[in-house]
Amino acid sequence: MSFKTIIIEDEEKSLHVLQELISDLAHDLTVCGTASHTESAIRLIETSAPDLVFLDVCIGDGTGFDVLQHLTNRDFELVFITAYDNYALEAFRFSAIDYLLKPIGMDEFEEAVARARKRLSAGKKIDRIEVLLNNVFQQSEQFKKINIPTLNGFEFIDLHNIVWCRSEGSYTIFHLTDKSKVASTRNLGYYEELLTRNNFCRIHHSVVINLQLIKSYIKGKGGYVIMTDGTELEISQRRKSEFLGRLSL
Repeated sequence: MSFKTIIIEDEEKSLHVLQELISDLAHDLTVCGTASHTESAIRLIETSAPDLVFLDVCIGDGTGFDVLQHLTNRDFELVFITAYDNYALEAFRFSAIDYLLKPIGMDEFEEAVARARKRLSAGKKIDRIEVLLNNVFQQSEQFKKINIPTLNGFEFIDLHNIVWCRSEGSYTIFHLTDKSKVASTRNLGYYEELLTRNNFCRIHHSVVINLQLIKSYIKGKGGYVIMTDGTELEISQRRKSEFLGRLSL
């Protein structure tokens, strides 16, 4: 099976590297066009109906996000290309969007393509791009969404609906405000940095909580919190100072 592929990149060197990687390592990807500006990128994607798009964050006269916003059809797999950028990387990870950091490495390229190939072959269309755009342009953390990979696909969860989450081996169990649970196939370490930058705190080696959804804090050697869902969670002595500092206590 061959997958129609488009590259949106305005740096000639990066474009050449990506074309070489596709030629050498991904024979099932057929590059049907490239573009270096937003208008030409939008036109190329709309007319070509690609299966896979490699999209640079910063291009010619705008950004890759501008391109995505103006498309009438986003029915394709997406891999971003970017130099290191905290804000963009956080948005990608929240939305479960693949990205490649410049300079692009062979292993990272093969892994990203393998994931895209798997999703294309499965034929499941999940609008992770919509979640990405929501997170990029939504200034308030209250309205951010996180895309959680599960055994059956993906769950799109509003960040403010997560009460707490616990590590269970290589999985993470999210406990939500409606008392439901979502089991992620990623471990807690993957989520810790993302969540702690958005008013969450790790209070135990296996538990991260939403600081906005604490009902009460009970003092003690480490102490414990009672969350709004009624769950009592122990605070490890080692993490007590950080926790109290986050609460300004």
